[in-house]
Amino acid sequence: QEPHYQLPMCYYMQPPTIKTGHMTKFTLETLFYLFYTMPKDIMQACTAQELYSREWRYHAELKRWFKRASPADGVTNSSSGAPQFLYFDINTWERRIFTGTIQNIANGFLTEDDVRVKLPSS
Repeated sequence: QEPHYQLPMCYYMQPPTIKTGHMTKFTLETLFYLFYTMPKDIMQACTAQELYSREWRYHAELKRWFKRASPADGVTNSSSGAPQFLYFDINTWERRIFTGTIQNIANGFLTEDDVRVKLPSS
């Protein structure tokens, strides 16, 4: 026979929901945390949309987030004049300068339409 017990009311409360409007207030690290810890969730899609609005682009093949580096990022132009890219390293949890081949890198980026949240019409 099971013992009789009563759960406190706090166990029945629903956790607060994160509204997509709050995304604009989150730090970059928080957005990446949400993206990587909520796979296949609507929050992952909303986070991707916010990252795109901050000029980050997801590379489908490399499975990394990239951003064209600018002086505001503390990166000076390369001597060759070629654009430099930053990427978010999920192993060290920081932005790094991409040192790989950048030829045709933009071809692997998802488009803004690919990451736009498409809610089912009711």
